[in-house]
Amino acid sequence: MKRTDYIALIESYGGNFSVTDFELQGGIDQMDVNFLRSFLAWRNWTNTKTLVTSAWRDNDPKSHGKGLAIDCLLFDQWLTNQASPLRHWLLATTWPFQGVGLYFDWQFTHKLTGEKVPAIGLHIDVWSGQRIGERPLRWLRIDGLYYYQSTSTGAFYCKTNKQTITLPEAIRKYSQRYEQSKQHRDLPQQV
Repeated sequence: MKRTDYIALIESYGGNFSVTDFELQGGIDQMDVNFLRSFLAWRNWTNTKTLVTSAWRDNDPKSHGKGLAIDCLLFDQWLTNQASPLRHWLLATTWPFQGVGLYFDWQFTHKLTGEKVPAIGLHIDVWSGQRIGERPLRWLRIDGLYYYQSTSTGAFYCKTNKQTITLPEAIRKYSQRYEQSKQHRDLPQQV
């Protein structure tokens, strides 16, 4: 596809992005067109303000390196008020993405104050790996540790620290940490 074709594709799904939004580590032509189309349709369907933070990555043998993944932040108000962690999860898991993960340890720059603010990052992809069981499809990252979801219990387990957490527990802990951080910053933002 030519650059003009990518522009037309983006415009056909509401024009919520520019080509450069997907060119953080390389050209948009590195993205899988069907995945890109699905992502654009999903963004249009959710009608949620979305900041792409990572798309195709060089030297990544997995989903990002194959142009099959995007990391992003979802906002209720652009760069000032993020969508809740549960909303991130529900919007991503009601679409046919194969991989969905939440980063509970991200930050973004608050549009009004310029301060770094705790954030929820969302990973979505359509890569299932080379063979069954090669990778978990649902995960949480908390303080740099990955917790992978069990398909039998729904709980998330971390191999590194041998701890288990549920999505509601992870959200509650994040909300508590966010509120403590917010009190120190005195920012007009809610999670």
